[in-house]
Amino acid sequence: MPDVMALPLNDAVKILAAAGWDFELVRISSRYRDKETENSYMEEYVVRQRKLSDYKVLLTTMLKRRKEVLEHGFQN
Repeated sequence: MPDVMALPLNDAVKILAAAGWDFELVRISSRYRDKETENSYMEEYVVRQRKLSDYKVLLTTMLKRRKEVLEHGFQN
């Protein structure tokens, strides 16, 4: 089973597909707001993975706020 822990969901899906694995997805809520701001965006990450059967894995994901570095550092 490919290890996709702590990867962005998009990357994890590509790795699993390339290895011939299917997946189920469970999304859990995070303490972050769902709203994106000028210098940040929300990205979904794999926080747990569990093998269900041959070539099938259960992925648990949550949103993480990603900040962009601007010209003068972080901006609120």
